[in-house]
Formats: sequence, C-alpha cells, structure tokens
Amino acid sequence: MRTSTLLARNLTWYWRTNLAVLLGVATATGVLGGAALVGESVRASLRGLVLERLGNADFVVARAGFFREELAEEMRPAGAPLISLDGLVAHGPSGRRAAGIQVYGVDERFWKFQGLAGSAPRGREILLSGALARELGAAANDTILLRIPKFSAIPLETLHGRKEDLGKTLRLTMSGAVQRPFSLRAQQGDVRAVYVSLAHLQREVNQPRRVNTIIATQGKLPALSLADMGIRLRPLEGPQCLSLETDSAVISNTLAYYASRTAQSLGLRAQPVLSYLANAIRIGAHRVPYSVVTALDTAPAPTADDGIVLNQWAAADLSATVGDTVDLDYFVWKPDGQLHTETSKFHVERVVPVDAGDRDLTPDYPGITESRSLRDWDPPFPLDLTRIRPRDEEYWNRYRTTPKAFVRLSPARSRWGTRFGSLTSFRIFPSAHPPANGSVAFQAAMTPFVGAFFPAYSDALRAALDPATMGLTVIPVKAQSLEAAQGATDFGEYFVYFSFFLMVSALLLTGLFFRLGIEQRKREIGILRALGFSASKIRAVFLLEGAALAVAGAAVGIGVALAYGALILLGLRTWWFDAVG
Repeated sequence: MRTSTLLARNLTWYWRTNLAVLLGVATATGVLGGAALVGESVRASLRGLVLERLGNADFVVARAGFFREELAEEMRPAGAPLISLDGLVAHGPSGRRAAGIQVYGVDERFWKFQGLAGSAPRGREILLSGALARELGAAANDTILLRIPKFSAIPLETLHGRKEDLGKTLRLTMSGAVQRPFSLRAQQGDVRAVYVSLAHLQREVNQPRRVNTIIATQGKLPALSLADMGIRLRPLEGPQCLSLETDSAVISNTLAYYASRTAQSLGLRAQPVLSYLANAIRIGAHRVPYSVVTALDTAPAPTADDGIVLNQWAAADLSATVGDTVDLDYFVWKPDGQLHTETSKFHVERVVPVDAGDRDLTPDYPGITESRSLRDWDPPFPLDLTRIRPRDEEYWNRYRTTPKAFVRLSPARSRWGTRFGSLTSFRIFPSAHPPANGSVAFQAAMTPFVGAFFPAYSDALRAALDPATMGLTVIPVKAQSLEAAQGATDFGEYFVYFSFFLMVSALLLTGLFFRLGIEQRKREIGILRALGFSASKIRAVFLLEGAALAVAGAAVGIGVALAYGALILLGLRTWWFDAVG
C-alpha cells in the first residue's frame, strides 16, 4: 500500500479526531492572523490620514511671526504661502459654537499646489471642513462668525505686550464644505478647520503680503533677508549710524551675540541699547510722568551703576542738581502674571543737552510711538491721564520718544530684562573710538559709513545667523507625521496579548487531540509493524497527517482571521471609538 493511500484513508477514517485538530489550528491561526491584520490596518489607516490631510505638502516653513509671501515663489520648486492660526467659529443661524479650530488663509496658489477641485475662497467667503460643517449644522450661504487672535510680535510677557482684547471677530459667508480637508495638526480625529481668503486675512491681521507658513515639496530655503527673520537694519540720519531692531521690539540674547560678533569681525563698534518707559521720575515733590529712560554702556550714560544722567528739560522740570537723589517708578510683569510698580533710587551724575539722545533710541510700540499726543496713547498698561501736563505735551510734540534720562546698561538689564531678551536695539558705529557726536570729524567719518558698511554688515549678519535660531524653521512634516503614524501603540501586539490564552488553549487542545488520536491507534500501529512497516515509516505517516491537518487548519484559519479582524475593526470604529479616537 502506498503511503499516500494510507494517509488519505487515515484522514478519512479518523475524521472526528482530525476535525478537532483542524479546528484548533484554525482557531490559533485565525486569532494570530486577525491580530496582525488589525495592527496593519490601524497603521495603514493612520498613514492614509497623514497623506490625505497633508496632500502634496512634504515640508513646512513656519515662523512665530510673519515674513514675505514672495519667499514661497523663490523656493524651487515653488511652495504655497498661507497663514495658519487657531480660532473659534460660531454658526450665525443656530448660534452653535466650536473652539480649537484651525484657521488657514489660502489662495489659488494653495489650491493649485494641492491639486484641489474648484476655487479658493475669495473676499468674505469661508469654506469649512466636512466634519466641522456637520458639527455646526452649517450650509451654503450661512453666516459664520470667525474669532481669530490679534497678532502682535511683541511678547505678552513684556511691558508693551497686549494681554487684553487679544481677539478679533470676522463675519463671513459659508460658500461650501471641503471634502478633502488640509491640516497641519497631527491628530487622528476629524479635521475641524476653516479656509478663508489669504488676502482678506492679511488685511484683518494687518500683515499685507506677509504669511507665517509655507508648504512645499522640498525643504531648502532660498536666500533669506534679515526682514524674513524679523530683523530691521536701518541707517539713522541724526546720529549717523546703523540701528538694528526686531519686529518684537526685543533683541534676543542669540541675536545680540551675533550682532556684536559680526560688528567686531568688520572692525565696527556695536552699542547695545535698552529703552524703557518710567511711570515717573521724582525728586521730592517734583515729578515728570511717563518718560523714556535709556540704558547704555557709553556716553551719555553715567559711570556709576547707581548714577543717572538727566537731560536739560527733565533737570529743569525737576529742579535737579548734581548729587540729588532721583526716584524712578516703573511697571514690571511678575511671574504671578500681575503688573507691579517698583521704584529704584539713583543719584544725578550730570545734566546733558536734550539732543544727547534721539527718538530712534526707542523702538516702535503700537499705541504709543505713533500717537500725536500723550493723551492719545493706548498702551497695554494703566495710564493716568491726570498726570499729564501741558509741558509734557509740548515735549512730546517736539522730541517724541527722545529719552529724558540715561542709566547704566547692566543694572537696567537686571531690572527690565525678560526671558525673550534684555535689549531693544543695537547701534553700529564705524570704529571702536568714534569722534564726538556732532563734530566735523564725526560727520566726515560717518558719510562713507552708511554707503559702504551698511551692505557689508547686513550681508555678514545674514550669513552668520541660523534661520532656525531666529524662529524660522523648516519642518519635514510629512516624514515626521508618517513616523508618528506608526504609533506608540501597536494594536496588533495588543490583540495578540489579549488573545494569548485563547491561542495557547487552542494549540494545547490541538496537541492533546492529536496525541489522543495516536494513542487510540495502538492496534493499527501493531498491525502495520506486523505487515513490515518500519517505525520510521509509521512516524512519517503520522507526521504527514499532522502536516496535512496543519495546512488545512491554516487555510481555514485565514478565513477566521479575516472575520476576526473585521470584528475587531468594527469595534474600534463603534464600541471602543471614544477610547481609541
């Protein structure tokens, strides 16, 4: 008798025992395969979400502030500029609200980059993601109220940072829903985003032709200007020097380091400046309200840390003489988030002319520097208008933000510095020992400076600065998102662990049934030995039976795996959805 014939007859004759073995193998295979399918399905779903929501965006160029939108066109290949903000929306007809909304200002360049059908929103149109439209119950032509933050480059934790009235509401008209929504936010849930006209949003945040985000297919930045990094370098006509400032009105320690080092490398002199607003300068009963005080390391600053230099106007108003004690009152923000008034005492070291300083020592502060009078000030801190006198208005009309007093830089930085920086500007002079301000030699030295050293210093500083240290970063968003899509949780492993006892039990039962079947066939084994079958041949027959049952059980188990995986995925989409998101 052939081995194949004997094998077939054994499988048929002992079908009950063999069926139990087959079912055990099918159960173990189905559970293990189903768990693996669940894990791969979850990973594939997360990858699909990433690719769908990012579209063609492989890289993101972003900055906390704004930069030129033309930067997108200068990239090769060109990217798409947009404004990315957080906000909240309200549905006009129903009053339903939704917070934590992603707001994107886009135009046709974005639509073309992403290969989207239709056209980008124009004017006061707004598009909603499908999930957000369903949440609000919004339909085409409905009124949508969009609340967005008011942008300010000045940090909130500084004196001039605006901590109140931080939002602005836009009344827009819904033109439809986006079925393939774009999102830069890493999330597994539904995209809750709105898309508005880029030009309209730029007007509303007062940033014409500027954006804070670019999406692109490559991450190489073109040549950046200092303005793209929030830096302004301008020549000054009065003191005949360069003034280095930032759009945040605060110079970070990193920028201060590179500004100084670049100046030294070109044989120039860098003069750090810190200007602050004092609530009052007091000597006895005399008081000068709301005055700019500038801290320097060089003249006209005092030589002593507790010294102060007054200009002639302030000295006359205070009836001050050299040696008098001056009280300086000023606001500071404390870690408790409250505005506190502090007072420092100084000794008058000398009196200088008003033109010893100039109005450009003070950076631009919205609500203050552009005001026509002191009474028009709109600062983000309390202002007592009753303190302002006619002579204070006269000083403002004539000298604007020209400092009334000067102090040493080091103690001023410890009093008025913040974690964002402790300087407000840098001044760049052509040599370490410039002639006296206003002298013929000074003017002769400065005339070629502005024309020759301005581009040299600008180019050198731009080359020295790393855009990332200035907040302009290139993020490989698609690669990072796909890596994150692998997930810290492997659902396949989880369900293997959950089903471990079931698999082990199935395999144990399979082994027991197979062994029981062999033990029941001792008489058959004896007969086969009597007929001349060797022990090895009989063992081979039983092993072939086991292999055949294993293959058949695995084949059945594939179908079980598909059904088991489908059941688990149904649970993930329904019963357990809130738990896994």
